[in-house]
Amino acid sequence: MVISKEWDNLLELISDGIIITDHQGVIVKVNKAYERMLSIKAVDLVGRNMSDLKREGYLEESSSLKVIETKHPVTLIQEHFGKDLIVTGMPMFNEQNELILVINCVRDITELNQLKRSMQQIEQINHSYFEQLTYLRQREIHLDGLVAHSQSMREVLTKALKVAAVDSPVMLRGESGVGKEVIAKFIHQNSRRNGEAFIKVNCGAIPEKLMESEFFGYESGAFTGAGKGGKPGVFELANRGTLFLDEVGDMPLDLQVKLLRVLEEKEFRRIGGVKTIQTDVRIIAATHQHLEEMVAQKQFRQDLYYRLQVYPISIPPLRERKEDIPYLVDSFARKYEEKHPVPLHIDPMVKQLLCRCDWPGNIRELFNMLERLAITSNNGEILPEHLPLEMYRHVGSTLPRNFLEEVEMFEYQGLKQALVIHKTTRKAAQSLGMSQTTYVRKLNLYRGKFDADPKMEQEIPG
Repeated sequence: MVISKEWDNLLELISDGIIITDHQGVIVKVNKAYERMLSIKAVDLVGRNMSDLKREGYLEESSSLKVIETKHPVTLIQEHFGKDLIVTGMPMFNEQNELILVINCVRDITELNQLKRSMQQIEQINHSYFEQLTYLRQREIHLDGLVAHSQSMREVLTKALKVAAVDSPVMLRGESGVGKEVIAKFIHQNSRRNGEAFIKVNCGAIPEKLMESEFFGYESGAFTGAGKGGKPGVFELANRGTLFLDEVGDMPLDLQVKLLRVLEEKEFRRIGGVKTIQTDVRIIAATHQHLEEMVAQKQFRQDLYYRLQVYPISIPPLRERKEDIPYLVDSFARKYEEKHPVPLHIDPMVKQLLCRCDWPGNIRELFNMLERLAITSNNGEILPEHLPLEMYRHVGSTLPRNFLEEVEMFEYQGLKQALVIHKTTRKAAQSLGMSQTTYVRKLNLYRGKFDADPKMEQEIPG
């Protein structure tokens, strides 16, 4: 059936999307509002049958097909190309009461649904934050810029708070750059020792010959080159405070024996000294090494291992808590602006791209990257084009043949990114506001059409 000129002009004045099919479900008209709403051209739809579009996976349900089947008005809520739509199909009959057209009115309710979901999330977050703030106020917690938005990092914080109240030794486990020193300071700041010294010793950075003197100090003339008047070691400097032994796995065996003795007896002597010095130090150790293997290979003393391993805390790598990345980026921007007079703006798309990376160097690597971008960017604005090419490694190499494929590819990248961040299809679908069934169906539909990341192929269920 041909739409008259008057009808055609009238349909273009309507702000809602209009799509009209004949009695067999063949699309005969799509107005401009529908084209804008779904970023698709009428020429790509007119003449196609709704049954074919449904079979190809573009639609879950078709209001036109339901109207044709029932001969009654039908209203559906659909998810299409990432948009939430409410579609009302109305039958039009001729004088013989035969169905001739189905007129579908489409309204985009994405923003309304997003607002509703956002309000629900805000209520949940506010409730969670209220409980956390109540607890933090009760304990007078010092966060000092610590980012713990992800569930795994909140669990780390909970464990750290529990042990902060006592003087038990703590062993922080985790890869290099995950923030072990930040957690150590957090424990110190929220302990009864927070007004005293926090001394950090990197056991892997001190030459072995100097390590004993660094720990226990020395008296004047104790050895060739010893300074006049002697020098206190870190156990003296950290007295009544906290001593953070970073990379404790690099400590030589002979010093491990002496450290164990100090921890058990709480006293020591300077090198070349005769006076016994009492020490009251809280020990927090950290390592990225597998101490259990080192104990088995006699590279680390078993008795010291058990002495330091009283309260272990494992800090997850950044690739396992990517929810924290946008907040870490904001934290970096705030600290950067405190040190530099130029405001720093980081484009939201940059945050999305940064969330795609595994960051083997963890937070340290992320911050180093951001600092480099802040220096090289113009006017303190970091845009996607400023990122190095390797940041785009998850983007497929297939080029779209038409606008519809371009839209599909964009949606596919969003589906993959959600899976990278949230790990499971259920959580990924939830984050995008769609059902898991829809998510998996679209993922499988698109990955057969475009070049997919081999790594992603292993993560996507078949």
